[in-house]
Amino acid sequence: MTADLGVHLTVLAGPTVPVPLPPGVATRLRSVTVTESDAARSAFTVTLDAGRSGPTAAFDSPVVGPTAPLGAGSRVVLVLTIGVVPHVLADGIVTEAELTPGGADAAAELRLTGQDLSLLLDRQEVSAEHPALEDSLQVLAIAARYAPHGLVPAVVPPADLDPPLPIERTPTQQGTDWEHLRLLAARHGYVTYVSPGPVPGTSVLYWGPPVREGLPQPALSTGLGPQTTVTGALRFREDILAPELQEGRVTDARLGTTLPVRTVGALRVPLSAVPTWAGHQADLRVRQFRDSGVGAATAFARAQAATDRSADSVTCDGSLDGSVYGDVLRPRGLVGVRGAGWSHDGLWYVRQVVHRVDRGSYAADFSLSRDGLGATVPVVRV
Repeated sequence: MTADLGVHLTVLAGPTVPVPLPPGVATRLRSVTVTESDAARSAFTVTLDAGRSGPTAAFDSPVVGPTAPLGAGSRVVLVLTIGVVPHVLADGIVTEAELTPGGADAAAELRLTGQDLSLLLDRQEVSAEHPALEDSLQVLAIAARYAPHGLVPAVVPPADLDPPLPIERTPTQQGTDWEHLRLLAARHGYVTYVSPGPVPGTSVLYWGPPVREGLPQPALSTGLGPQTTVTGALRFREDILAPELQEGRVTDARLGTTLPVRTVGALRVPLSAVPTWAGHQADLRVRQFRDSGVGAATAFARAQAATDRSADSVTCDGSLDGSVYGDVLRPRGLVGVRGAGWSHDGLWYVRQVVHRVDRGSYAADFSLSRDGLGATVPVVRV
């Protein structure tokens, strides 16, 4: 699928190894939607023309049937190229196929829905033990089993390393591998997701803190005349009840004492000049810290992780035209905003992007967040 403005979509599919679609099927591609989020599994939808034509019209559509390259269970890779730069939008498994045969008032259509490769980790529940493995090592051990599918682990060890001594405790797993990874991530205020690419056929299994540092993506510009890159208006919301503090007590068996646990605010790198948790202390909710069976260091780290996780209180929603933006906005990283005024300009964390590719166009809806108001940088990357 090619746009007049240098946007080209390539679809690869197959039962095991994705390969380019045959020309007869590729020309039937109508649209693609990909939803990427740091809080949920990425999903995609591919819509094709399912009309019958040619010598096989009396039997079935060429996009339906056991010999069709796209179908339930197929592995699909979607590559969007803007100019000369390719971006792997999705790499996953088709989980659902919906056929509309068409009629007098509607064209025949095949809609395929799928999820990213984290689906492979979420198919079988197990009861297992991970003796002597702290959380990040458990992640690496689980990820190694999925290397044949092109999954490459990117694991950031937490600051509160607490290796379990076999004479004290043995970490257990009750659930699927994916559920276990998410549980381990939540303990440290981490996120875990599968990011497609950087080359077709491979994906990165990330387990670590939200990426709130590094080179931001090209800025989203609003109200700047010909330099505007967003379509319509940006929508900003602040929720002063979002940040939460943690308070409780923990009994450390190694120290033989009970210690108080309390947080006073978020400690991760701020993206705003005036964080909400600092300006609205009287409005903050206080949650009881109830974890047991852990040491004092681990308890303090988990309480702080919960507070950090709740810190983002300001959100921004909007849309962009890909041909004007000139790039592909991706979640799980930073982006700059300019033209909205000092309170809302600056750096933001990209939580979710919904990519929409149709014949002749590429657009995206996005959702951003940060911990308060006010820009922390004088300029952003254009």
